[in-house]
Amino acid sequence: MYRNSGADLDLTTVLRLGRDELGPGRYETLICPGTIESIPLLTFTAPWTLQDIEPLMPSAAYLRYLAGGLLESGPWEEPDIADYLSSRPGAAGNRTPAHVLELLTGNTGR
Repeated sequence: MYRNSGADLDLTTVLRLGRDELGPGRYETLICPGTIESIPLLTFTAPWTLQDIEPLMPSAAYLRYLAGGLLESGPWEEPDIADYLSSRPGAAGNRTPAHVLELLTGNTGR
């Protein structure tokens, strides 16, 4: 967030509370959703909540990107992923499971 790289971060708060806002920027809020084999998992996000914004419809490329990660990381099949992604904020009401599945498989059914 326009800071010099290489600075150490104080992770005390995020590891203790599960969340820490390091600054006002879009990706300066750290989240610790848990651990794997006692190693903390950390991710970053915006400081606002879903209730604070109006979700936008995700692009086809973004849906394919998310689907690729879900396919790679777990037991879900493409139809399950299409159902899930089409139900998420921004996609719900804008993308049907069939449309998302078409984006994922490239099968237009035509």
